[in-house]
Amino acid sequence: MRRIQLITVLFLLACGESSTIPLGLAVMIEPPGPGLIVGIGNTRDYTASATDYFGQVIYGQTITWSTENAAIATIDQNGLATGVSEGETTVMAAIGGMKHSVPLEVYVPEVITSYQAGTSYFGRNNYVEYVPGELPVVISATHGGSLRPSEIKDRSYGVTNSDRNTIELSVAVRDALIEVTGSAPHLVLSHLHRSKLDPNRELLEAAQGDPFGENAWHEFQDWIMEARDLVSEGHERGLYLDMHGHGHTIPRIEIGYLLSSTDLNQSDSALNNMTIVEKTSIRDLGRHAPEAFWELVRGPKSFGGLLEDEGVRSIPSPSDPYPGTDPYFTGGYNTRIHGSRSAGEVVNGIQLEHPYPGFRDSDANRQAYATQLASVIQLFMIEHF
Repeated sequence: MRRIQLITVLFLLACGESSTIPLGLAVMIEPPGPGLIVGIGNTRDYTASATDYFGQVIYGQTITWSTENAAIATIDQNGLATGVSEGETTVMAAIGGMKHSVPLEVYVPEVITSYQAGTSYFGRNNYVEYVPGELPVVISATHGGSLRPSEIKDRSYGVTNSDRNTIELSVAVRDALIEVTGSAPHLVLSHLHRSKLDPNRELLEAAQGDPFGENAWHEFQDWIMEARDLVSEGHERGLYLDMHGHGHTIPRIEIGYLLSSTDLNQSDSALNNMTIVEKTSIRDLGRHAPEAFWELVRGPKSFGGLLEDEGVRSIPSPSDPYPGTDPYFTGGYNTRIHGSRSAGEVVNGIQLEHPYPGFRDSDANRQAYATQLASVIQLFMIEHF
């Protein structure tokens, strides 16, 4: 077919009939692939171009835009599509008799005016789940999801392996906190596999331009913020725990406060410097706790110290105060964004990295550790909050 069209072009050129040359072999729409508009009245911007037989863009051509179902979405002649009602349609660009279309979905999220503790709330396609609680504790599981929907393209860079069983571990910790306190923490879960979405990265790396991944990222982050707001409204201060798994050779819990190995390898007196306190995800506690900051980070009543009392090896703690040159996770995007790094933030953030053997590998081990961790959370909050 390409050879016949090319012969036709050459024949027309020879006859001097350039006005009838076909515009090209293809019309391209950007962004390509399925699109998503979240909410009625919101928009998505498109551009289109025609390419010639050599793949070069042909400029100066008139683009005619349309949608298959204007009751779902409309599009103006500048390529701006607007959501009208929930549903699916297609966006079409026509240039000189050639056409190309891409799917477009308009998704209208449920408006929730009041959250009920213990009720699961789901985002689009159940990719993200939020279970509100009563305690001033927010727990999130970022990388434990297993869903790999075909509508979301695979991430092409960054870490894509999952943290196995961190969702199951987080649910077990929630149950254990209910057992020990009579009340539940807030719980936010990403059910997408990390190859599709990494909610512990900023949006560009997390979803890599995929509209359905971007929407799930926003749902995950927004529900953590919702939980933090509920904690702030009902309590003087709160605690946010981001649950992860690591594969390092030393089988210990790595507690991330946004302090680097270089920071933690310093002396206790150096850790008490306010410039250190200010850059951590427990800034609020550091500014108001009666004890020295080094004690809050690795003293007997620190999170690591309390884990140690439960027989759980962790770092930083009294027995493991310094990472030295060993691998150590300091805390990631979520700890930085949802901890108390800014003035006025009262929800303090900690990233917990768990080995697989003995902690995440079996239901019995998850249940046993969840009971220990629930006790530590309770004691830590009694001691410092």
